[in-house]
Order: sequence, then structure tokens, then C-alpha cells
Amino acid sequence: MATVQQLHSTLQQHLTIPIHRGEYWYGGCVMDGPVYPFTQGSDYQLDMIHLNTPNQVAPAFISTAGRALWSAQPFNLQVKGNDLEIAGRSTLYLDESGHNLKDAQQILAQQTFTLGKMPPAEFFKLAQWNDWIELMYKQNQADVLKYAHGIVDHGFAPGIIMIDDLWAEYYGRWEFSIRKFPDAKGMVQELHDMGFKVMVWTCPFVTPDTPEYHDLRDQHMLIEKADGTPVIREWWNGYGALLDLSNAKTYAWYKDALTKLQAETGVDGFKFDAGDAKFYDDDDRSVMQLSKTEQTQLWGEFGLEFPYNEYRVNFKNQGAPLVNRLQDKSFEWGVNGLSELIPDTLTQGLLGYYYNCPDMIGGGEYTSFLGKKGHLDQELIVRSAQCAALMAMMQFSVAPWRVLDKEHLDLCIQAAKLHHDYADYIIALAQNAAKTGEPITRPMAYEYPETPLAFAKTQFMLGAKLLVAPVLEKGAAHKTIYFPAGKWQSIHDTHDVVTGGGEKDVPVDLSTLPAYQKID
Repeated sequence: MATVQQLHSTLQQHLTIPIHRGEYWYGGCVMDGPVYPFTQGSDYQLDMIHLNTPNQVAPAFISTAGRALWSAQPFNLQVKGNDLEIAGRSTLYLDESGHNLKDAQQILAQQTFTLGKMPPAEFFKLAQWNDWIELMYKQNQADVLKYAHGIVDHGFAPGIIMIDDLWAEYYGRWEFSIRKFPDAKGMVQELHDMGFKVMVWTCPFVTPDTPEYHDLRDQHMLIEKADGTPVIREWWNGYGALLDLSNAKTYAWYKDALTKLQAETGVDGFKFDAGDAKFYDDDDRSVMQLSKTEQTQLWGEFGLEFPYNEYRVNFKNQGAPLVNRLQDKSFEWGVNGLSELIPDTLTQGLLGYYYNCPDMIGGGEYTSFLGKKGHLDQELIVRSAQCAALMAMMQFSVAPWRVLDKEHLDLCIQAAKLHHDYADYIIALAQNAAKTGEPITRPMAYEYPETPLAFAKTQFMLGAKLLVAPVLEKGAAHKTIYFPAGKWQSIHDTHDVVTGGGEKDVPVDLSTLPAYQKID
């Protein structure tokens, strides 16, 4: 095996790495999934030093030729002709000992992932439920319970339920608003009795001019400017100060606040939102003088205090028992919608964010739902549910029973049931990921390097045994699928066996989720 090469450590130096002919690269930024893999002549660049992405990032790339490239710090990468041109602050490492994508990913896993633990099995067993699209900023006890009862009353199994933004009076006071939740403890107990685990939304922002803000400010527990005054940043909910989690006192204050909420109400865990690198600045003053990407990394590390966690952004922390959701997707078929679920999810897996959720069914970007009351594309919701059904996790938000007729609702129930039917297999894959770093949801090329590039974003492997090819186009009557050599049996019909070694057009209708297991 070749020795790992130390390449460079000078900011001003530009390192050039030739791209081999026929070599394709993945990695870096989950949001760039739709443009991966890239190769010679591709129009691709990623600036991780001035990071501005709403999803997970890692300073690492891997190739189908078995090469792995990584660093401890962010770097900039650009394809220039037949070369990768790279600049960064710290040493880069290149391992060329592998032969294929799987080899490269396993090299990266052993060198950079935190292995050993996985999130609670409940994340993988049943569909999750987030009330964001239903309630948005109008969280309240009556409607949360109505949503929960709607789930079980309409034939879905209870799973994890997440109470989203504005269940508290303001940011920094992590207590249920009595106005909105007159009996939070009783509500959580009722949800538990129904079979749900309960998570609530939280963030690192503190609303200015509140008692919590004044106390944190006076003890210098907030991120500050050079003059010692708190930084006030604009984010999607207005303006807020930022917790300095590199301060041990702040870290303990935040952990104690959330732990106290759990003790008083029975809440099981937290959806950790915000924490994006763009909300920090390298000139900010913190106890540990962290860079913006290091602040995002620490935000992710904080979640390890709570087994029931969920993140939308992360930097590094690969392999750690953190649930990583895709960015909020739009209620669309194409760009930033359904078509991006597979390539983004595959990128998450390769980078080590494999305990992942492909966003909410239909999309979590709430503005794309506005103005469509009574006119939502029911087929899109079904196809979104089917796409997620055989991934590591699936999560509903918009209430299917409210927006779907019986035919489409029954198909969503079937998708959720299919996920549960494969729960033991998915949990075994999660356990394997914790041990080896192998992703749960994998590109076809991970198991079958000969797979044509045309199928890199339209189908995937769930582990090594199951080929899944969701329908991604409205009104589709067929799906073109690549079957590797061997015999592949449909999971829906034991008499439907395909001899692989090429592509095949498979007829589909609204009820169809093409999925096959290898039988030889």
C-alpha cells in the first residue's frame, strides 16, 4: 500500500493534481451533489474557506480511481482543464493506494471519520414527523396533538415527532411558552403514550434585549466584536446574538437549559438548526478564537450531548452519531426539488454523513407551498415518499391526509410501511456504518464500478444487496434502469426477475417503486 502523501501547507501556494483520464471525483459539499461526479474539463469549483452553504461540508474528495484527498482545514478547489487546482491554509493529504470509489471512501473513513456509535435505532425504524409545513411559526399544544392524532388515525405508525420553530417565547429562553403550551409535560406524556419520541427545535441565537441576553452579555458568554460588545447578526428570523460555545460557561449554560427542559417535560431530544458558517465571521472574538467553519464544527459536536439530534449543517464531524438532514428542498420536481434527493443523499453518504434524512416528504422549503392550498401536486408527494422509503430515514411534514385523496394517501402509507418492513436491514447497515464507515445509501459505482455515468443520479444501492430506482418524473410510464451483471428479483414480485448486464426499460405506474435484490 502506498504511503499517504503530505502535499502542502502554504496559503499562497497553489497545488496542482492531475485528473486521470476517465477518473471522476465526489466530495466536498453535499449541496453540490447534482454536479458530482466531476472530471477533466468540468466547470467546478468549491470555496470552503469562505463557506456559504446550507448543508454539510467536509474538506475531502474521493475519486473512482481510488484516490482520497483530505485536509484538517477548509481549502479551495477548482477544476482547470485536466487538473485539480487547490489552495488552503493547512496540509493536504493524498492517498492513491485504492483502485475504485469504494476503496477511496474507505481510506477517507479510516483517516477522518469518528467511528463507533450510531444514533438511536428509532430514527431508522419508522417514518419521522416534523410539524413545520403544517404549523410553521404557529406552534401550539392543541395543533401539535391534532397533528399527532392525525398520523395514527390515518393509518401511519407513530415514530419520532419534531416540534419546530417558535414553541418557546423567544430564542435563548428554552422553555415551552405557557401561552402556546399550557401543559407541555402533559402533551409530551400523551405523545409518548401514543408511541412517539419527541424532539423540539433549537438554535445558537439569543434574542437581544431579553433577560437571557443581558446575563450572557454581562458574563461575556456571547460571540463578541473586537471591542468586547456582542455580535448581532441578521438571520432568517431577524437579528440575534450568538452563543460562544467555545466558552465552557456558555457550553454548560446551553446544555443545562436543554437538559432541564428534558427533565421537566420529558422531551427526548433536539433539532439543532442554524449554526451555518455564514452567520459567523473569522474576525469574531470567541474564547477559543475559532474560525467560521470551526464554529459550525463545534455546533455539530454539541449535539453529541443528546442522542436524539438532527442537523441541517455540519463541518467535518463525519461518522459521528449525528442525524444529518438535507437542506430544505422546494416542492418541485426538478432543481432544488425531488431530482436532487438522490445525488445529495449519495454525497452525504460518501462524505460520512450517512445517518441521513432526505428532507421532508414533498420538501421543507415552506415558501414553495404558499399559494398552493388545494392545488398541491399529489403525484409529487407520492414520488417523494417513495424516493425516501428505501433510504436511511424518511420524514413527513405536510399532512398527507390533509392534501391527498384516498388513492395518493394509501400510496404514502404503503411507502412508510415499506420503510418499516426494511427497518432491520437499514439498522444493520447503520451498525455497519458505525463500525466501518461504509455508507448506508450508496452510489451504484460504489458496488459496481462499471455502472454507466448516466445512472449516477437516478438510482442507488441500499447497502450491497438492494438496487433502488425511484421514479423522478411526472407522469412517467417507464423507468430506464441499469442492472449490473447477475439476476435481480423485484422486492414486490418474486416472479419478476431481471438478468443484468445492461439497461432495461421497466414499466411503471403511480404505485411503482422499482427496487430489486440480487439473487445470485
